Amino acid sequence: MYVTPEACEALSELLARRAQPERCLRLSTVQGNYRFVLDEAIEQDVSFEHAGRVVLVVSETVSRDLWGITVDCDETAGKRKLIFRKAKGDEPFDTTKEEPDPVPPGWKAQEHERLLAEIAEIGRQIAALRGGSKAMLRDQLQTLELAKQAKWDAIRALWAGDGGWHRRQAALAAEAE
Repeated sequence: MYVTPEACEALSELLARRAQPERCLRLSTVQGNYRFVLDEAIEQDVSFEHAGRVVLVVSETVSRDLWGITVDCDETAGKRKLIFRKAKGDEPFDTTKEEPDPVPPGWKAQEHERLLAEIAEIGRQIAALRGGSKAMLRDQLQTLELAKQAKWDAIRALWAGDGGWHRRQAALAAEAE
C-alpha cells in the first residue's frame, strides 16, 4: 500500500477539523470493507505523515492486504475525495516500516525450498506408514504430523521478517555438532 502526498494532505485537512491533535486516522477493515476511523498510532503501525504530524496509520497486516494499492485523491466537481486505486508504474507497490530486513531474500528463498522439500519427504513417510499396525502407525503419524507442522511454522517465521531465524538455525546446528 502506498499513500500519495496529496492523500496525506487531504487527511491532514480532515484531521485539522478535529479537537484532538494527538489523534490520527486508522485504515481498518470492518466486515471486509476498508474505512477510516479516528485512533492513535501504536509502535507496530505503518504511519504516514504530513507537515510533521502523523495523519494515517495502518496495521502491518492491513497494509500487506493492500499490496499494490495506492490511496490517492480525486477531484470531481470541485470536491476532493480519497480513493483506492491500483498503483501506477512509477509508484511503490508497498510502504513498509523503515527497518531494513537483516535476512537476505535469497537466503529466505533457499530456506523456503529446503523446508518444502522436508515437508514433501515427511508426506512420503506418512504415505509409506499406511500399511503398519494401528497403534504403532498412530504414534508415528502423530510424530510426523508434528514435524510437518513445525516445518510450516518455520516457513511462516522465515517470511514474517523476524530476522532471527537464521541465527537460531546456526545455533541449533552448532549444538548438534
